[in-house]
Amino acid sequence: MKIALLAALLGSAAAFAPAAPRVASRTALNAVKGAAKSSAEDIELTLKVIMDNMKDDGAGVDDSDDDTPMPAAPAAAPAAAASSGVELWSVDYDAAARLAYEAAGSKGDFAAFKTKYLADMSAMVGKKGLL
Repeated sequence: MKIALLAALLGSAAAFAPAAPRVASRTALNAVKGAAKSSAEDIELTLKVIMDNMKDDGAGVDDSDDDTPMPAAPAAAPAAAASSGVELWSVDYDAAARLAYEAAGSKGDFAAFKTKYLADMSAMVGKKGLL
């Protein structure tokens, strides 16, 4: 029994020992044929690849050093509120609790039901390991 206890103590002592230090390794940018010789060249080559693969739709932003103002775009007519076809809506913060309250028959005080509901749901999520 004493030997088993001693073995358990020695085995758990490793949890308190500092981890072995990691040896930092240097990486070379020129490890691959055709790779950049410096970090500046790497950035330049990366930007070239990005720019070569971008499609130009002509609607970009002018970021040139020319400070002459661009001609103003013609003003668009104001659109009607419902013309976009998109209906905006939001969900109440207590919507889930209110739905559960109504499904339970709406008996008693909603505030008390909500408190119990939130506690029960938090326990359920914790039990499932989602948090």
